[in-house]
Amino acid sequence: MPELVLITGASSDLGIALARQLLQKNEEMTIIAHSYKGGARIEALIAEFGVRVQSVEADFSDISSVEMMSDEIGNRFGIPTQIVHLPALRLAYERLAKFNLERFRRDMAIQVEAAVVLLKKFAPKMAKLPAARVVFVVSSVTRNLPPKFMAMYTVVKYAQLGLMRAAAAEFAVTGLTVNAISPSMIETQFLEEIGEVAVRLSAAANPKGRNAMPVDVVGMIEFLLSPAASYMTGVDVAITGGSHT
Repeated sequence: MPELVLITGASSDLGIALARQLLQKNEEMTIIAHSYKGGARIEALIAEFGVRVQSVEADFSDISSVEMMSDEIGNRFGIPTQIVHLPALRLAYERLAKFNLERFRRDMAIQVEAAVVLLKKFAPKMAKLPAARVVFVVSSVTRNLPPKFMAMYTVVKYAQLGLMRAAAAEFAVTGLTVNAISPSMIETQFLEEIGEVAVRLSAAANPKGRNAMPVDVVGMIEFLLSPAASYMTGVDVAITGGSHT
């Protein structure tokens, strides 16, 4: 059957790179590209690939908006064969003593609760397909001791990792696999709020002498979406230049 890939957060730098790579390699694939306030970037993809890119919008901090989007997808396109979950609030460093609960709840809604809504809607039906895939983008902060001043981000990413593994366990006997990648710092717009010094220090501390770029990451996502990954589920793959294993 033709592949129908839902990329949430598709207007991000990583989402655009992933969509472009998948579409260039598979002419029969359709991407459902979710965005929120990133419509111009999705329109550029549509201009490049035409009807093979279909746009949907939702505010993932509002669960009712996610539910409406999932209903729209089901009605317009049917059941996705693959889902890649990317959205998150931009990274911000914050001391634990100044933990912003409002921002934390919003990021939990975007990264975890929205994913739960999508899994509830689509995973049982995806599990009936001959092969289906879900991929999360977690983070290297879940590997060993995380960096300082990232308490909120770390807690959210551990919750996301737990959701991935719980879903993988539940659907392991089916054709649906659920996996994750955990990259170290990727140089994208996601880092705009933390400052150039922090980005440079991260690059200097990495064994490769640089931070990751989207091109370093999308290949593993593509693999986890492919038939070659059919015997992998519940796996979290580190993509860190050797800084974490």
